[in-house]
Amino acid sequence: MKSNEIYAVFSVVAGEKVKTLQAKFKKAFGPTLRVYKGQHFADENATLGELNKDGMKSGYVKISGNSIVEEFEKRFKEITGITVQIATPDNSGLAKNNISLVEAGK
Repeated sequence: MKSNEIYAVFSVVAGEKVKTLQAKFKKAFGPTLRVYKGQHFADENATLGELNKDGMKSGYVKISGNSIVEEFEKRFKEITGITVQIATPDNSGLAKNNISLVEAGK
């Protein structure tokens, strides 16, 4: 691990609300985490377990701030079954797929 890397370990719990996950992500890295249910934005008061029709495994996700946006989105989907996208800090548009999470937060 490089000394300038930023890591965050998130608990991803089926009973956690979308808005709680989004707040933790924003605090750790800066960009907005858009969470989806199907093709629509998930209700911020919905639990993560409600977003995955096949059920969601609770656990921990270690995330590096140096992770590339596109890779993070795919990995999160694989681990949780939930679709997410990284948006700009003000949520006005999507972050570029080929930049890091930290860069997306600037």
